[in-house]
Amino acid sequence: MCCRGAWVVVTPAEVERYRQMGAARWYTDDAVAEGGAVDPFEPIAHGHYRIRKRADGACGFLSDDNRCRIHEQLGGAAKPLACRVFPFRFHPVEGRPLVTTSAACPTIVRNEGAPLAAQAKEIAALRSEWTRAFPEAGGPLLFTRGRPLAAGTLAAIKSTLKRMLIPPAAGGPADLARAAERMARWLEDLSRHRVARLPPAAFDEYVVLTGRHAAEDAATPPPAAPSAVTRLLSRGFLFTVLAVREQAAASAPGIGRHLRRMRHLAHLHGLAPATETVDREALRRVTLDPSDPEVHRIVQHALRSSVDGLGTGRRPVIDELAVQIATLAAGIALAAMATDRAGRDRIDAASLTAGINAAAQLAHADTGPLAALLPALAGGVDALRLVSAWAGLRRGPA
Repeated sequence: MCCRGAWVVVTPAEVERYRQMGAARWYTDDAVAEGGAVDPFEPIAHGHYRIRKRADGACGFLSDDNRCRIHEQLGGAAKPLACRVFPFRFHPVEGRPLVTTSAACPTIVRNEGAPLAAQAKEIAALRSEWTRAFPEAGGPLLFTRGRPLAAGTLAAIKSTLKRMLIPPAAGGPADLARAAERMARWLEDLSRHRVARLPPAAFDEYVVLTGRHAAEDAATPPPAAPSAVTRLLSRGFLFTVLAVREQAAASAPGIGRHLRRMRHLAHLHGLAPATETVDREALRRVTLDPSDPEVHRIVQHALRSSVDGLGTGRRPVIDELAVQIATLAAGIALAAMATDRAGRDRIDAASLTAGINAAAQLAHADTGPLAALLPALAGGVDALRLVSAWAGLRRGPA
């Protein structure tokens, strides 16, 4: 699945080695099979390269039995660094390295496999190799634009949000709809202008005092519906996810792909009929059942992971969380559409995993103008109510 998604970036040193080993012989493009000459590596920005895709959008080194030809010929340690690093991502925020994981990996979505702490040595070695190959300046910690955030205060915010996701003391699963609402209300309070303009020490104290109350207060109001503006923005965000997914599935642009994009955009805004793969009305016909233990576990883990990954320095914390939650909501929407096409009315764990995997491809294309656009489309903290609407066993926020 990884080999059929994002582009694989390779370093000049990797390209030189692969060419010396005659890697073009292992490239599985139709042009090679017909005797044509194809360079498997095409140059991109900053002196790096990427592996050319086949016409079907897959990596050119993917064999017919879904195995990596580089791995077959040279061993796993010789695969491109970008492949060996996946599903990890490294963020050098203010000299304090942060490791996050990609929900484009099914194992990450299901929270399976070895715990990260058990892989600390291997991850540290990968981080060292990655930072040498792709050096990156650390970004500042910000709560919102112009609001610096101390590392200790960020830790307090993350701890409070994760406590809201813990099941009640009496046992049983956490009410994810109410948990998302509590998270939204507290973060909305912290984002108010009169709070955000407090001096640093006063802001830090406010976070600790209000966070303790927000995490322990059992009298949480019923979840509110996302605003009309957030629902409208969510359609734009979902369209962006669909466009990125479609781009990853093909090796070259074409007029047909552009026309499909325009049709999808028009449909999501009610201006055109549904397509074979995109039907907004499915969000009204299909529900997410949080009483299903596997579905509940996946959504709860996705919310927790969104919190754990805050503080990369790439965006203010509020924007980071909004984009993560909007991506989760888009993944649920994709799962709903797939479920509807299958003739069912409730999203199961397999469909949910696949939907989140597909939506998470957005993070691998989140650069340049797109990186600036996503926070605006995410809808801010109110994006949490998109997930709350699903987790509350209501029809999706179409």
